Amino acid sequence: VTDMSYMFSNCGMPTLDLTSFDTFLTRDMSYMFYRCRAASIDLSSFDTSSVTTMEGMFNWCFNLTRLDLDNFKTNEVEVMTSMFENCPYLNTICVGTNWSTAAVTASDNMFYGCTRLVGGLGTAYSVANPQDKTYAHLDGGTSNPGYFSRFQAYAVYTQENTTLTFYYDSKRDSRTGTTYDMNKNTNAPGWVVADIQNALTRVVFDPSFADYCPTTTCRWFYSMSGLQTIEGLSYLNTSEVTNMQAMFNLCSSLTRLDLRGFNTAKVTSMGMMFNGCSSLQTIYVGDGWSTAAVTSSSNMFRSCGSLVGGQGTTYDANHVDKTYAHIDGGASNPGYFSTFLGDVNLDGVVNAADMWALADIIIGNPPITYSLEAADLNGDNNVSIQDLTLLIRMLLP
Repeated sequence: VTDMSYMFSNCGMPTLDLTSFDTFLTRDMSYMFYRCRAASIDLSSFDTSSVTTMEGMFNWCFNLTRLDLDNFKTNEVEVMTSMFENCPYLNTICVGTNWSTAAVTASDNMFYGCTRLVGGLGTAYSVANPQDKTYAHLDGGTSNPGYFSRFQAYAVYTQENTTLTFYYDSKRDSRTGTTYDMNKNTNAPGWVVADIQNALTRVVFDPSFADYCPTTTCRWFYSMSGLQTIEGLSYLNTSEVTNMQAMFNLCSSLTRLDLRGFNTAKVTSMGMMFNGCSSLQTIYVGDGWSTAAVTSSSNMFRSCGSLVGGQGTTYDANHVDKTYAHIDGGASNPGYFSTFLGDVNLDGVVNAADMWALADIIIGNPPITYSLEAADLNGDNNVSIQDLTLLIRMLLP
């Protein structure tokens, strides 16, 4: 396909996932999303190296708040007229190292009406500013104002509070502390190479990190013997991760891990994942946990002597690979993992909906999705009115 002009013009769908598109030969993307109502457009697979015109490409996309053009290569683009015109809610445009306006000869009204647009260093849209390609670059602050941002995934270590925080935003240069890039493949991350593990006591995942999809978490918390808490793990999107080797290796101070948000469908390596977590007593997992693709899991639980599954299965030095890496099913199907008590309907939170789900189980009309382990709050292997009473007490203010 060489011409995609007006392809999704006036499209009414709320989201567009175009990750399967091959745009290598496409030259014309003019008005491709003109008046498109989508609030999210995934353009991560787009190869724009042959495109010569992007005129009006996102014109009147009035539901967009953010555009990630990180992979856009615009060296051949000559026309950007009205490219983002009248996108009143668009506040962030992210571009990468291949963004260029060097060949652009027409760009009138490129940003006209983008009243909420703000660059990475705080440059805000103004009708008094040029509306052409003048501001179509990374924001350099007052010395070189621009409307674009560069989102980066990175970690920041602050020595004062011995905390490592993960971010995915355009504010890296303004953060206080030592910053580190994400690692690739089986390489150790920078914060591990820097040998600060023994000093770390706390890890935090900022909400912004939820928009980032790492492909590896290999050795992320390697040998953090003083690590006591990990906050915001629900913001770690593991859906694309293939390698979790030694992720929590030698985290000897951790007593509990909540991995309910983990999706491990693509993970092939879990070797030494929890090795040496000698104080770890409980690991919670949810429906996204799977070891179906795992081919390497040796010593996954070695030296986890305190670990107990949800039905009472205790650590067994003879079972330290993925064999027991599932929710404990008791004597008939022993495992080292637990379901979050009270989360009867498995939606990740404990609230009144779980109370009604538990009541339905008791009367013999269970919901479509439920967990008997989570419903057995008193641990007597029987879901009864006693469990419902305990859950009600949990929910009382």
